[in-house]
Amino acid sequence: MHSNFINKLLNLQGVKINKISHEDSFIKIYIKTNPREHTCPACGCLTSRVHDYRNQLIKDLPLQFKHVFLV
Repeated sequence: MHSNFINKLLNLQGVKINKISHEDSFIKIYIKTNPREHTCPACGCLTSRVHDYRNQLIKDLPLQFKHVFLV
């Protein structure tokens, strides 16, 4: 229930919120996207297989005078 409320509040669509970390000067929101079918860069075929997972740190607009990061 809370995840859906936060998605609407932050206008996040197509992601699942796994965790929210509050610190003194920043908030980190850990999100996960659903894998989609894409084109393989090597052979050009469509695939839904994931080769590698990487975390990206994306700075968002401040909230309650704290920096907000999407991970």
